[in-house]
Amino acid sequence: MTLSWMCFCSFIWMAATSLHSIQAKTDIRYPKIKGTETITCDCPDHTCQEVFWYRFLQNTQTLQFLLFVNSAGREQLGDKVNQSRFKGTVTQGFKNSYFLRVSDLQEDDAGLYSCLFKNKHEMPEGAYIKPGENPPTVKPPTVRTERPRNPHCCESSVLWPGVGALLFLAVIIAGTLFYFSRLPKKCRHRFTKTNPWQ
Repeated sequence: MTLSWMCFCSFIWMAATSLHSIQAKTDIRYPKIKGTETITCDCPDHTCQEVFWYRFLQNTQTLQFLLFVNSAGREQLGDKVNQSRFKGTVTQGFKNSYFLRVSDLQEDDAGLYSCLFKNKHEMPEGAYIKPGENPPTVKPPTVRTERPRNPHCCESSVLWPGVGALLFLAVIIAGTLFYFSRLPKKCRHRFTKTNPWQ
């Protein structure tokens, strides 16, 4: 068993053990029974020359190697993989894009489908396929409607704060006037200038 194959197996085992967290982040698809799905794995650059496709089956909780595809389009199927149902392809350009086409989907095909690039240390998210299931319905947001306001109510909400502000201003002015009226009056004495040297 080569080192790359051992790394691949350990990486897949870690992915399978964290299936619930992967499922929360993964694209979930709900195809029809006997339908077809295509999953894409994009390499971030042109260095991805080989890709391994696998699936983690939901019902049996088992990991299954599906196929291997290289950048030349040559594929090699895994054990007990039906060639008429699973097809791997590649498109080349600035980055390589690998595709897995799964046809004639059945309920027991439900699970996580993803790929692993041989020379990269990252695993694309893949897709969680649930054939024959209906997607969950999203509960519409509840809209809270406000009661219509009485027009007279709006007048009082503007009138009374205004009256309060005027009363406050009147109290301040009256207090200021009262304070200054109670101060002692200034005496107006005439001082004569005296010369101390005389």
